[in-house]
Amino acid sequence: MKADKKPAAITVLRWIKKVLPGNFLKTTFYLNFIAKPRKFFRLAATQFYRMDHIYEVLWEAKRNYEGKFSIMEFGTNDGYSFTKMLYATKYTGMSDRVTVHAFDSFEGMPAPADRSDINIITNKDEWVEGQFYGHYENLVDYCDNNYTNHKIHKGYFAKTLTDEFLSSLVINVPILIWFDCDYYSSARLVFEKILPYLPSGCVIYFDEYEWNYGSRFTGEAKLVYEINKGLFGEEIELVLDTNLSWNTQRIYRLVCFRKGPYYELLNPPVPDVGRLRTDDSPLP
Repeated sequence: MKADKKPAAITVLRWIKKVLPGNFLKTTFYLNFIAKPRKFFRLAATQFYRMDHIYEVLWEAKRNYEGKFSIMEFGTNDGYSFTKMLYATKYTGMSDRVTVHAFDSFEGMPAPADRSDINIITNKDEWVEGQFYGHYENLVDYCDNNYTNHKIHKGYFAKTLTDEFLSSLVINVPILIWFDCDYYSSARLVFEKILPYLPSGCVIYFDEYEWNYGSRFTGEAKLVYEINKGLFGEEIELVLDTNLSWNTQRIYRLVCFRKGPYYELLNPPVPDVGRLRTDDSPLP
């Protein structure tokens, strides 16, 4: 069986390793010219709003799975992230297979419904009622003129997550859920509704996870804590995807130890031939 072609970076590093004598010099090179710059750029790259995981999720689905898919954003505001998601489906050639859904009242934040919606550091509301209102008509016009694979659901989540919409997820399987609804109470309501339709491996992004320092008492972090404590069933957990999340706690993979739903593989898996031993430096 022919082994997969190695990435170009691996090939370059192997040539460098041949030139450098001894494990000490090779290790010094690795730590100073690979490890330190990689850490610097990774930390720097998370200091601004990241959209790269959207593309990675779409490419993963395109490479590996058959069928049609859904992306859902809960808390759309003026559509900043939503239109970027739509463009990502166009760029990756997935706009014919992925429908992107926006859910928002477009009337701004409601009043807090739970103590877990409150800033426990200052003991004051983080958000005021009416904050983050959106321009619904403008967003609809823009999306209608530029994209065909979108649906905008105006209203509170309890009303817009209808049985008809949820049943559509059986065919249009979710690949990315984007939580930006800020309140714990809102995030929990959404998760309870959509959970039966989420397959293992579905990516779930929590935009406000680090609110109150990521405390398990409040916000989206509380929802993650409750899921992994078994409050939604012992067979459900969220696993931090460090490849997508990097040094944040925002991006998870849902894992369900139950039957279905599942993604349908395009190709059967190919056995990995493994790595043969070379020398003891950290260079590949």
